[in-house]
Amino acid sequence: MNLESAFEGSYARVIGSGVGITAKGQDFFERFYDIFLSSNDEIQNKFSKTDMQKQVGVLQKGVFQLISFYLTKSDGEYIHSIALTHRRSEYDIQPIYYDLWLDALISTVKERDPDYEDRVGLALSLIHISEPTRLLSIS
Repeated sequence: MNLESAFEGSYARVIGSGVGITAKGQDFFERFYDIFLSSNDEIQNKFSKTDMQKQVGVLQKGVFQLISFYLTKSDGEYIHSIALTHRRSEYDIQPIYYDLWLDALISTVKERDPDYEDRVGLALSLIHISEPTRLLSIS
């Protein structure tokens, strides 16, 4: 099984398949934020005044867009706007936060996917490395 197949299988198990977010998908994204916010006090402070229900929706859309970017190598307006707002001059996103974000994502997948395998983590890491916001935030 190649990386894309491993990722797609895991995605279907933790989020669901088809268009839209299932209840387990909603639970996955909420759990991600539980793990991510507990990873670092500075991150927790950045989200202290955030409507987390709305933020979960933003994350869902962002994850879909990042997957699309990885597969097509074409960033749309949404990815570009995320990249611009996540620069240090806007939200002051430090490079280490991206690593903590990835760690939280992989931890959540491991927790929710009964058939998790290391290839899934590798696929997530490759998507993360290609993430356009990472490139803009470091500069």
